[in-house]
Amino acid sequence: MIKGDKPKVWPQWIAAAIVYILSMLTGLVAGWTSPYLAKLTTGSETLTITNDEGSWIASLFHLSRPIGSIIGAVTVHKFGTKHTVFIAGFPFGIAWIFFLIRESVPWIYASRVSSGVAMGLYLGAFPLYIGEIGNPKIRGALVGLVSYGSAIGYLMGNLLGAYISMRNFSIINLVLSIFFLVSFLYFPSTAHYFVKKNNMDEAEKSLKWYNRQRDVAIELESLKMYIGKPQKLTLKESFKQWTTPLNRKTLFMVICVYLFMQLSGLYTIAMYLEILLTKLKIDVIAPSLVVVAIGIVAIIGGCVAIYTNDHCGRRTMLAASTLGVSINFALIGVNYLLAGHGYDLDNYQWYIIAEFMAYIFFLNIGLTHIPNCLLSEIFSPELKEIGTCIVNIVCACSAFLASKSYQPLLDATSEEFIFFFYAFLVFLMFLYTIIVIPETKGKSLQEIQDMLMKRDKTVEPVQIYRTTND
Repeated sequence: MIKGDKPKVWPQWIAAAIVYILSMLTGLVAGWTSPYLAKLTTGSETLTITNDEGSWIASLFHLSRPIGSIIGAVTVHKFGTKHTVFIAGFPFGIAWIFFLIRESVPWIYASRVSSGVAMGLYLGAFPLYIGEIGNPKIRGALVGLVSYGSAIGYLMGNLLGAYISMRNFSIINLVLSIFFLVSFLYFPSTAHYFVKKNNMDEAEKSLKWYNRQRDVAIELESLKMYIGKPQKLTLKESFKQWTTPLNRKTLFMVICVYLFMQLSGLYTIAMYLEILLTKLKIDVIAPSLVVVAIGIVAIIGGCVAIYTNDHCGRRTMLAASTLGVSINFALIGVNYLLAGHGYDLDNYQWYIIAEFMAYIFFLNIGLTHIPNCLLSEIFSPELKEIGTCIVNIVCACSAFLASKSYQPLLDATSEEFIFFFYAFLVFLMFLYTIIVIPETKGKSLQEIQDMLMKRDKTVEPVQIYRTTND
């Protein structure tokens, strides 16, 4: 490296800022449901739906996420993470076009399916893209910034949904989708992709672009050692790699994190916030405005996370997040229990609102993005595509199960049962985090793989399917 030719990280921040727009679109998909489901089920919009149709609208996009995850794994392998992130913008745009065609339940269903495909593509590619371009010192912050876009989108969905029609909401989202596609088109593919394709000249250019260095020989050599000799594995051979103890344990660890996250109802509750507040007879301010205020708290939590990801560490923040969410779920459950037994909670409305705000804050300082951090850095290079695909399929299926079962579970039990049950699951995730999850703060991708090998007593050198020599 030329003396004084230090890497500059601002191109990485710009790339993350553009992907942030795509993250905003995912937040808008989630934030859309709270105000509009309340309107659609009460007849406040031109279209009126049943509770069962509302349940399908809330959960249907999770059902199509595996399709996006599978497409994402194929496109990441064929075209790289950058192009896959770019492709994810198209189904988001198509989803909002469906809304403009006709305001009816079938077209809303179609829109949610398209959004789900987009979500699967996005979640399967963006963590890998950030992991490949990100400097180890800021990789967690970059993931935090992108995830922060989801909180902004969620707030925008709540805020705009309270005051504008679904048609105008769709137009705004369509414009954002087009803006993302135009902005991200000219970014180069990552050096990881070119090294895998044995195109070292383009890999060098990519490293120079994302790091703004004249001499990247050391970085390129390090990347070649990390990725190893490019190998064309068949699908059977790729799956066979997951039979090794290290890879199997790594996959199981990440899957468990996502299973806990989705089955604990963390995002399901967010979809029904306005309805939940209304059932607690919150009237000190309008429930729709409380939802907006909660969205602002989510943004504050996201800002905190950008700093704490790389300063406090992934495991620490995930533990703090899960413990905080668990406690607040339990407190909210107590409110419903008291209300169900006839207690007057009118004088405690601000406490109840504060509990919902605390839940969103703790959710956004860890749970919304730390799993993506792990996904961006935990898998070995030859297994990233298929590993991310498997994780996202499991995540999507569990998210669909959690969101679709919410209304039937509520009908069969009560709000307090649901919150106590979710609080228990999130607390289990807290215990799992402090016992199992490794700390990856500040480590390069190669250092993370070395750490995992040392933690796993059963691993042998022959089990790492990478060679650097012919």
